[in-house]
Amino acid sequence: MAEKLYTPITPTRTDDSVPMTKPNRPSLVVGMRVRDLLRLLLVGLLIGVVTSGISLLMNRYVFGVVLCRDGGGDCTQAPLYSVIIAVVVGGILGTVFLARLRIFRPMFIVLASAISLWSAHLLVTSLLWYWAIVIAAILYALTYGAFGWIARIRSFILSLILTIVLVVAIRLLLQA
Repeated sequence: MAEKLYTPITPTRTDDSVPMTKPNRPSLVVGMRVRDLLRLLLVGLLIGVVTSGISLLMNRYVFGVVLCRDGGGDCTQAPLYSVIIAVVVGGILGTVFLARLRIFRPMFIVLASAISLWSAHLLVTSLLWYWAIVIAAILYALTYGAFGWIARIRSFILSLILTIVLVVAIRLLLQA
């Protein structure tokens, strides 16, 4: 009564020395869909706007007022202090957003972008505020996209070396 209605078919090998299937090896890069790349670029754009906005507001209403009152302070340091605060806040927000989107190595992307664009805010402070925000947003979107693409490499050492090369290249371009 208890007959087997189903008999599984198992693959057979013709030669015992050669396996039928190839071993599963992980890919050299972590997969990223186009949607994930667009989200990464959008987060970079948003962080660029937030960072630039915070930098401009802190320079104008906090550090500019405190350091430049009475003419006794060092007004030249106000933009630097505002950039430091803005980059830290932007880095925290960027890490949170990228982690929520499940982007591979979010802190790596944020640190590389912050280091490479450290002096970019100081370069755009002389522009009109809306141009400064637009340029910073585009720069952050591009760096988040580039470093997000590099961070996909599974070998951390190779990813780190490529990131260092790109950071140095970006820093040289910004200082030229």
